[in-house]
Amino acid sequence: MARTALLMSALAAVFVAGCADADGPDRSGSARSGPTPSARPDASFPPSPPPASGCVGKPRDHRDIHHPDLGPVRVFLVQRTPSVSRPAGCVAAVTGSGRALDPVEVDVDWNIMKDPLRFAAPATDSTKNTFVIYNPGRYDGVLVLVPTADGFADIGWRSADDHYSGGRLAFYFARTAGPGKDGAYAIVQSIKGCDPSCAEGATAKVTLRWDGHDYLPTG
Repeated sequence: MARTALLMSALAAVFVAGCADADGPDRSGSARSGPTPSARPDASFPPSPPPASGCVGKPRDHRDIHHPDLGPVRVFLVQRTPSVSRPAGCVAAVTGSGRALDPVEVDVDWNIMKDPLRFAAPATDSTKNTFVIYNPGRYDGVLVLVPTADGFADIGWRSADDHYSGGRLAFYFARTAGPGKDGAYAIVQSIKGCDPSCAEGATAKVTLRWDGHDYLPTG
């Protein structure tokens, strides 16, 4: 009887150990069975830009993009109350950690134009650049957010007048074309001539493509 009791006790110990191993980690450290824990979300974004963004106002739209250096980023298009000291449009961006990036102020008129600040569709192309369409009063322009190590490259505007003439990464009287087979947008910009006068001058079109650093004329 004692030998039988000892045998039954040993079998019970083996059975319990076997059950523990079935749900425990294998030699690689991964579980053999059981549910896989859900991955944590990449980011938790606020519904509107934080005060530190410099773009306090009414958010009109946003897109969540993947920044090559900063990870998930939410880009907001904001309508601000117009004033003499600041434009009525603003492009704000916030990282997944909550850090506000430098804003881009845009001179637009929400009362006259139906949608003077909007994203291209799609907003981001294969270059990882993000495209915003803006209209300061007459013609559309294209504003390009180019990722850098700490945010986005300087658009190149130095005054409100530049909104009607452009900057390094802002193109007035222009539109996006594509994306093409390579997944990238081209920018088609119209250039108004002033011969014999600016009112009567011909309009030429130039196609600009990304070379990794700038948008340059092609063909």
